[in-house]
Amino acid sequence: MALKARNKAPTVKIQAAPVLAMAFFEQKGLTELIDSRFDLDKRIKLTPGNAVKAMVGQMMSTERRRALFGLNDFYVQAPIGRLFGKNVDLKALGATAFSRNLDRLFKQELGELTFDCYRRLAEEYGLKSSMFNIDMTNFSVTSLDSYPDLDAAVPERCGHAKDGHNERLVYSLLTVTDENGAVCYEKPYDGATADSEMDRHAIEFLSAKTDPEETTLIADCKIVTAPLIKLLLEKGFGFVSKCPANFGKKIRDQIIYSVQAGTMEPSSVRDGWEIYDTDAETEISKGVFQKLRYVAFRTTEDVTAGVEYLRDQGLKEARARFGRFSSKTFNCEEDARRAFSEAMYEHVDSAYDVTGEIEPVEIDMGYGHPGRPRKGELPMKKTEYRVSVTMEFDEERARQLSQDRGVRVLITNLPRANTDAENVRTGATADTVLLSYLDQYQVEHAFRLMKDGMGIDRVYIHRPSRENAMMFVISIATMVSDIVTHVLKENDIDLTMQGVSGKIYSMDLVCEGDEEYLDGSPEHEELFMRMIEALRLNPDHLID
Repeated sequence: MALKARNKAPTVKIQAAPVLAMAFFEQKGLTELIDSRFDLDKRIKLTPGNAVKAMVGQMMSTERRRALFGLNDFYVQAPIGRLFGKNVDLKALGATAFSRNLDRLFKQELGELTFDCYRRLAEEYGLKSSMFNIDMTNFSVTSLDSYPDLDAAVPERCGHAKDGHNERLVYSLLTVTDENGAVCYEKPYDGATADSEMDRHAIEFLSAKTDPEETTLIADCKIVTAPLIKLLLEKGFGFVSKCPANFGKKIRDQIIYSVQAGTMEPSSVRDGWEIYDTDAETEISKGVFQKLRYVAFRTTEDVTAGVEYLRDQGLKEARARFGRFSSKTFNCEEDARRAFSEAMYEHVDSAYDVTGEIEPVEIDMGYGHPGRPRKGELPMKKTEYRVSVTMEFDEERARQLSQDRGVRVLITNLPRANTDAENVRTGATADTVLLSYLDQYQVEHAFRLMKDGMGIDRVYIHRPSRENAMMFVISIATMVSDIVTHVLKENDIDLTMQGVSGKIYSMDLVCEGDEEYLDGSPEHEELFMRMIEALRLNPDHLID
């Protein structure tokens, strides 16, 4: 049977998951909020708000982020005029229109705009947060041309690309999430920007957007420098971080020594974990001391991993130190004993018990003259000494060493309390301090979503300014995904936004005249309507 072209008009439809995301974007006022920042020429068909909505909608499909020139193909059968404005047609969704809107966006203060979008959604869904997680990452790019964008963050070689491609140029990216895991702030930097500079910017920004006296910042150990700790205290923030070895005249070592001399208490965070809570006077600038709180903890996983490390690495070190004795001999017993003692002197903090037994060895010296030996002549002999070494792994000692080495120390200024206050700024238990630090995984989740889900490392744009603006779009998409996921789970729908895309990828919203209907399985249609209700969206205005 021959394949024939269809003579009737194509069906007007669009995938259901992008519809859900764009309805959320539109009905919660993000399109209007973005457009309100611009004094737009009425001749512009695709506004910046609708451009961002279109890009976010495509990112919420099962595809990764498309290049700008491929976006109109994604919407080729969609009701474009109803989605993005009556003057918008397929041609208006071309790469040129999106590029110009990225140029317009770049001229705005995009960090401020990101936070304003977050605040609108947080107020809508009651996502109160007194804790914010700060972290930085970088990502390498391969297809970005050199372009003189003087005001834009530009990629550079930094020597420590997170994906291991140190030969490539990288961008640095500062991201802040709230205690619910939702992205609320993002700012790109030149690839070689110091983490301390990005941390300082985050502190300054959040001090203007929150009440520091009610707010706690969670960050990794790069924020623990004397100038930044001093800044946090001056601004009035609470903070929790991991204490690095070189901070405050190596105060971490003093805390670990106190742990070894004292007793750790069982932690309620997880079975087998232990915790130790103390205060110490800490030098935060030359001659200026501040009493800060230190929470040390040790996990069963750390101890187990430490034992295995000491088993493998300790054996390698012991063999390197004592292996020479298997072939080396000494002229006298005293020399052998002295050499073994010197090796044992270096054998410290090892889980291997090493013993050495000195044994005499008869060495054949030959006959002392050339030619064949005379009849009855015996070869000359010499007695030398060898150390016979035995090594035995001591499991109990390995466990003890691992307990000492496995201690990690957190630094905070949150007041100590037997029970948590409503806001930890006025009192927090040691377990809550630990849990607050462990919740930093939420920023890592945002990074994974940006890189793997939104394709932030796939560069299709040859101007850094436009790529900076695209990072804003991706941060908004990640924020939408985070908050949709949070709201769905609050309503007993155990799906992420990415999970929704995969679950209902085969379902479309079809438009026939003034009517709309879902074209999918009954189970998927029921799930879609449950999500619409959970997100408090108007089902009669999903596409307009």
